[in-house]
Amino acid sequence: MADDTARGDGGRPATIDELVALTEEIAALARAGSPLEAGLGRAGEELPGRIGGLAESLAGRMRDGASLPDALAAEGVAIPPLYRAVVEAGARSGDLPAALAGVSRYLRGFAEARESVGLALWYPLIVATVAYALFVALMVAFAPRLASAFESLGLATPRAMALVERVGGTAWLWWPIWPIALILLAIAWVRSGRAARFDGRSWSLLSLFPWMRSLVRDHRSAGFAELLALLLENRVAYPKAVTLAAEATGDARLIAEARGVAADLERGRSAEQAVSGGGFRSLSPMLRWALAHGTAEGSVPRALRNLAPMYRSRAASSAVKLRVLLPSLIVATVGAAAVLLYALTVFAPLSGLLDELAGP
Repeated sequence: MADDTARGDGGRPATIDELVALTEEIAALARAGSPLEAGLGRAGEELPGRIGGLAESLAGRMRDGASLPDALAAEGVAIPPLYRAVVEAGARSGDLPAALAGVSRYLRGFAEARESVGLALWYPLIVATVAYALFVALMVAFAPRLASAFESLGLATPRAMALVERVGGTAWLWWPIWPIALILLAIAWVRSGRAARFDGRSWSLLSLFPWMRSLVRDHRSAGFAELLALLLENRVAYPKAVTLAAEATGDARLIAEARGVAADLERGRSAEQAVSGGGFRSLSPMLRWALAHGTAEGSVPRALRNLAPMYRSRAASSAVKLRVLLPSLIVATVGAAAVLLYALTVFAPLSGLLDELAGP
């Protein structure tokens, strides 16, 4: 069992895909009424890689007498706190399969949002990288050779040529800027696939891209609505639910506001008073209305469930716009810059060179 435990933890958070696979395995066993420790033990032998290790580790702890929530808690950073909260609430309410199904839906929605962001950025990043490489090559390799041709012929170097040569001389300072930006984006992408807190904060860097801010905001709103509805449906206390749902977004402002609302709720204020009194200003007006008046209208979870698809649809539209328009914008910008740069560094100097050579 010690080996299983060590294999299961691994010292890093589970990925979204790993957590989806584990959730569906546990949900299938719970629906079938099979003992979880025996089923997870068999699954651990069949599932590949780290997810099999997690299943074996959970099975070993449950064979030693731990409950499923306790076994998940013992995995430490491998399992997100909000995941444990939903499972614990589902086990306490006696409807664990429904709770796990809700977690699986949320995880798949998060994975789909992440995929749409990646597809929207892939081609623009390739175009920008190629353009940047050509720009560096022009500055470092071509411009100095053309300048040396002017000098060898005893001709005055044009001002534009001299400027480009000076910029190319400092290339060792600025050329790493784009590679570093790509590395940071890659790190953010990998982190967003880890499930410790679903790392929504890793998407903040993506807001620098045109139209990406609205896409990230809509995905964040949909995720917050879905997760809060899931927590409330599984009878997680409202203060804890709003805090966990906000923490999953990684938005520092939303987290601070959620903690303020939770404190107001614990002091006995109603949700309407807590939200209407200044809470959740970073959320859209429709989400604030659902949180403040959902109970009066029927059900907060139902109101949140109705809003989440709308935000998902808006985010999907933004992703399509990004995939269609951003590459065109980048190509047009790169093309205009290339024409201007070549005119200043190639055609104008060559024209001047030919005039000087043709003169007396």
